[in-house]
Amino acid sequence: MKVKFLSIIFFLISLSQVLAQDFEVAPVTLYFNANPGESQSKVVTIKNHSSEKKSFILSSTDFEITTDGEKRYRPANSTKNSIASWLSISPAFFDLEPNAERQVTVSVQPPTDDDGSRWGAIFVRTTEEKTTFESDAKLSAGITISPRIAIQVYQTAKSNKNLKAKIDQLREIPSEDSTERWFSAIVTNLSDIIIHCKVFLIASNMQTAKEHQYPPVQFDSYPKNTQKIILKMPKGLPKGTYALAAVLDYGSNVNLEGTQMVIQVPK
Repeated sequence: MKVKFLSIIFFLISLSQVLAQDFEVAPVTLYFNANPGESQSKVVTIKNHSSEKKSFILSSTDFEITTDGEKRYRPANSTKNSIASWLSISPAFFDLEPNAERQVTVSVQPPTDDDGSRWGAIFVRTTEEKTTFESDAKLSAGITISPRIAIQVYQTAKSNKNLKAKIDQLREIPSEDSTERWFSAIVTNLSDIIIHCKVFLIASNMQTAKEHQYPPVQFDSYPKNTQKIILKMPKGLPKGTYALAAVLDYGSNVNLEGTQMVIQVPK
């Protein structure tokens, strides 16, 4: 009975993986660096892997970033840094035969007086026409929306070099892994553009001056946004007192930022 149950579970998992691959989108992240008034375009390829003809619709949407770095989708043009009004998609609706593919052009044109960062997403969905009897009255034209793939879209003018960020509030937090010690810190983006950040954790023995550096945490920091990051240090340092530093690197032409605390490593 147990074997039969497991077989059913594996079948359902396999089935979900097949259904999830009815269509493919590439790439799923677009980075633009158009200067004010300049237009830039990129191409996205959509492939229909199903055995049936499919109709596709592409629509823009906004997203916000929480302090934990999670994305929360919002309606287009509803957030301060929405890219939706700068964005054009061609074509935004089309049909694809089985195993066929179509290229879609995504263009961004910021206004002449704005060199700040904007971001958002494009949802790619398949649609299924329904009869009038089947259609829900709340759905326009009898179309129901299927599962979607999101294309992340980012724009930062290449002429804007005014980067500014800080890191502080380094502290130890409970670890969910018995082989590691976990620490948190707060990174604040003080500029008007998206900044790619790397944060290194460095432990320096205060008696011997020997340093231990750990792989960085990498992430995008959004304008005027504060984000909590988690830094992990494997257990196993020699016994002693350590100066622990979280060092923020967010560009080759700016100074490093850091925050520090003292920790004890027992036997």
